[in-house]
Amino acid sequence: MTKALYMEDCYLERCKAKVAEVNGLFIVTDQTIFYPESGGQPTDTGKFICNGAEYNVVFAKKISGSISHQVDKEGLKVGDEIEMIIDWERRHKLMRYHTGAHIVSGVIHKH
Repeated sequence: MTKALYMEDCYLERCKAKVAEVNGLFIVTDQTIFYPESGGQPTDTGKFICNGAEYNVVFAKKISGSISHQVDKEGLKVGDEIEMIIDWERRHKLMRYHTGAHIVSGVIHKH
């Protein structure tokens, strides 16, 4: 099970994590700051850094309590220590859109 750090602090831009599972391009970690696609909210994107190599995270999805991150190339192994960095500009824009959608919905449903 992946600890969802974004639920504790949605302003985290980076953190350390450990690779728990590898299925080709799909990586499960012990914890994550990447919000997975859910409830109409798009996934976060960004990158993992491990031993100087960068892996672009293009998609994240919650599957059976774990969050799987799709990266753009293979090379990570179970037990690897990584640094996660989200695309903060994109995250912040999506947060503002999400809040705006709730405000508009509230106005529509109130009248």
